[in-house]
Amino acid sequence: MLRTYREPRTPLDLNTGFDKFVKSNTVAHVETLVDAVKSQNYDISEKADIVTYRNNLNKITLTPYNHRDVWELDACRVSGTVFLGKFTWGDSTRCCKRLSRRIVNSPQPDIRSTNEDPTDSRGRLFTYYGYKFEQVCCSADPSEENAPVDANEEFCSMVHREIGNHRVLLCAEIDCERRDGRESTPLEGYVELKTSREPKHRGQWRNMARQKFLKFWVQSFLAGVPMIKHGFRNDDGILLKVETLKTRDIPALAYELCGGEWSADVALNFLSHCLAFIRKVCGNEGSVFRIRYDPARRMVEAEQAPESELAERIRAALGR
Repeated sequence: MLRTYREPRTPLDLNTGFDKFVKSNTVAHVETLVDAVKSQNYDISEKADIVTYRNNLNKITLTPYNHRDVWELDACRVSGTVFLGKFTWGDSTRCCKRLSRRIVNSPQPDIRSTNEDPTDSRGRLFTYYGYKFEQVCCSADPSEENAPVDANEEFCSMVHREIGNHRVLLCAEIDCERRDGRESTPLEGYVELKTSREPKHRGQWRNMARQKFLKFWVQSFLAGVPMIKHGFRNDDGILLKVETLKTRDIPALAYELCGGEWSADVALNFLSHCLAFIRKVCGNEGSVFRIRYDPARRMVEAEQAPESELAERIRAALGR
């Protein structure tokens, strides 16, 4: 069930309950997405060129500004539609047959990305701050704020997007919704929740606009989420204030703070170009390809992955 946004009280200690934090132990597979779509009688082969989780598109869209992190995914065409499998991080040790198909990225300003599963104690605490912020923003009343935070509780929405010439069906986790009577569709009421350390000077604001605002915008734009509630905390994890960001305003705001260090047009053009590349690579029905980005060479490559069972799993989910 999608939770309703409630403005949190401030100041508020985001450290509360860290010792009882229930980390996520779920692994999302693309066939789970297929099952959800089938239950809604959605004809995938007729309406979607690409089916994926949003996280895959996030990483692709951020690639022009990613100089550090390797990403990879599996892709295959089944019944005319290309399905994108789960992303992993780090060097691949799996044996693949290399192909000559590749696209090259032009150099762009450096954006530092963090590992998605932080292992150091500070990293885990910072991750918890985000989940705790979600809890206090979505509690029906303040008494619920003392309940243990469970990262396995989430609401996902299926979103159909036109990206360039590609009809994309994506699944995105939605944090909450606002209900003020002004929403004509459910999508217009969706809200993304984010937390950050409060910047103290212009240099820190510049870094936030350069790094976090880019990621905020990509994530919300792709899912069609119009609003972000941005919580600012201090170094001790105390929530100080909450501000509202409209997704459509983020590129202009970032330009004011950090100049032209990132461009929404560059990011979206690359996404469209990369999706075209993936669809072309996956020309043969049932063949699985591993799509991999090498930041050292600024290159996206496709390698055949005969050991992957992605195509078989999707066929089984589709009942074909």
